Amino acid sequence: MDTNTSSKTPRNWALWAAMLMLAAGVIALLYVLFAASSKPEANLGLMQYAQGDMRRLQIMEAPPPMPTRTLTDAQGAETNLQAYEGEVIVLNLWATWCAPCVEEMPTLGALQRHFGDRLKVIPISVDSEADRANAVRQLGELSDNSLPFLMDMTRGVLFDAQAAGMPVTIIYDRDGQERARLAGGADWASPEAIALLEAVLAGE
Repeated sequence: MDTNTSSKTPRNWALWAAMLMLAAGVIALLYVLFAASSKPEANLGLMQYAQGDMRRLQIMEAPPPMPTRTLTDAQGAETNLQAYEGEVIVLNLWATWCAPCVEEMPTLGALQRHFGDRLKVIPISVDSEADRANAVRQLGELSDNSLPFLMDMTRGVLFDAQAAGMPVTIIYDRDGQERARLAGGADWASPEAIALLEAVLAGE
């Protein structure tokens, strides 16, 4: 009898040890699941700001690089987006004949005035060369002269940015990486837009 009892004891301890390890694993798993569910916004990244006027915000899995093609300013001088290297950029693709573009432009001017030199709002017109003067005048009026004028009369920037239509607004971080984009008009002076850009500036 003593022999049988002693042979069962190691098996009992092994069983208890296995049960304790299993229980510890279950507790650890429950803790991880609870922590994740209690802070869902931590897992959403910038998509947590896809609310209100930013509800159509998109984050592309493999976004195209920032366009590098040559642009012209109001005087016809050549430049490109690399002139803004190291800045957070809010790139807006627009045209004078695009009604939603015209409608949202005052809010982009307000966005630039709100953030000052903390970021750059850069509209790029895809109007024709013949409409340059009208586009320059209209941008000044719509943005209260808050935004620089750039043009790509070839409209190639639309293909570079993989823009399906207009307006399209693309947000780039200080490293020139696309962080998010929004197709269609929006109120870029809204609290949701302000919160989104504050997050990008903070490196979220």
